[in-house]
Amino acid sequence: MLISILAFAMMQQPCPLTIGIGKDGGIFFDRLHGWYKTSPKMLESVLHAGCFTDGDPHPITSVKIVLASDAPKKRLDLVNSILKQEGLTPDRVTVQPWVQYPRKPR
Repeated sequence: MLISILAFAMMQQPCPLTIGIGKDGGIFFDRLHGWYKTSPKMLESVLHAGCFTDGDPHPITSVKIVLASDAPKKRLDLVNSILKQEGLTPDRVTVQPWVQYPRKPR
């Protein structure tokens, strides 16, 4: 019984990801203890890999997209298509303004 409770708790471990889209269309993400500019291909890879806790991968559970003012709509469409391709449904994605641009959002 205890083992099944622990297994269920581990399955529910949160694995959020923040993605930023800059004014110039640059895509950023918050992995590996930093805020990095990335390519769409690398974003796909990060979403596919998920989070690793003690060598145990967990799927991304939620995504926050932060948009700089005047961020290109085509880039947001691209990011949304990548999220959809990786199985992240709109109910697990939030979009908000990137008010600290270009600094990492809080």
